[in-house]
Amino acid sequence: MNANQRPIFYKIRLRDKLDLEQAAWFPELVHTEDNDGNTLLVGELPDQAAVMGVLFRAHNLNLTILCMKIKTGKTGELKNVQND
Repeated sequence: MNANQRPIFYKIRLRDKLDLEQAAWFPELVHTEDNDGNTLLVGELPDQAAVMGVLFRAHNLNLTILCMKIKTGKTGELKNVQND
């Protein structure tokens, strides 16, 4: 990671609730459940390689990624990255 680069905060929404075995595949992120019974993986990741690692693990577990939000810029605004 570049010395000037900071970790970016991510919120990744997965369809349905993860069981304990599935949740163990994402130790670097906090797991919560939203009001619709879907899973939110939340936390900072150091770089794009780490993000891709999380997404590949979700894919390997046959999980559906509903959306991903990233917190960027000075405002700390969460921006949507959706799978349409």
